[in-house]
Amino acid sequence: MSPQVRLLPLFPLNVVLFPNAMLPLHVFEERYKLMVQRCLEGDSLFGVVLIESGAEVGGPAESHRVGTVAHIENVGRMNDGRMLMSTVGRERFVISRIAQRHPYIEAEVELLEREAEPSIPQDELEAVRAAVTRHSRLTLGLRGGWVHSARMPRDPEALSYHIGALLRAGTAEKQALLEEPTAAGRLRAELGLLQAEAPALRQRVALEMRRRFGRQ
Repeated sequence: MSPQVRLLPLFPLNVVLFPNAMLPLHVFEERYKLMVQRCLEGDSLFGVVLIESGAEVGGPAESHRVGTVAHIENVGRMNDGRMLMSTVGRERFVISRIAQRHPYIEAEVELLEREAEPSIPQDELEAVRAAVTRHSRLTLGLRGGWVHSARMPRDPEALSYHIGALLRAGTAEKQALLEEPTAAGRLRAELGLLQAEAPALRQRVALEMRRRFGRQ
């Protein structure tokens, strides 16, 4: 099957959006308000790409080539023209060429298809699921909550994107996960990141528990 190619407006940001993840946005620059309006007049789709150099606001920014299609779920308009917008990630894409740069970037992109049957041994998959549950318990422990077993997707590819959004890793690590071509490779890398984040999370939970206990 030939790759699906389309023209897509791009929103360079200091964030990595994964498929199925929610992303709230505050839109205030005129060029992006124009972009959003044109998206709403069409299919409500645009691309989110991580900035490689430059800034989110003002001047031009160079972005990574792999990003995620975002669908606009709803838009709230402020009296001063600003927009508060909620979006959700869809499929990944790779930029083929930049079609225009003014007033906002528009690119020809190749949409990356889902894996037909992600292949990862069951014992590795269970190790990842157990690490996600431990990570969720620690994260909720910081807020005074508890979870017996974390809810997560059964499909390995969807699970890999779920974990990518869950991790506290930096944007460079998250971009590498987004660019990873297979779910198995992504899950193995994420298992290492989950394990690496655990000690600091345990320490923060212990400090929080001592703080709360001291107030009783």
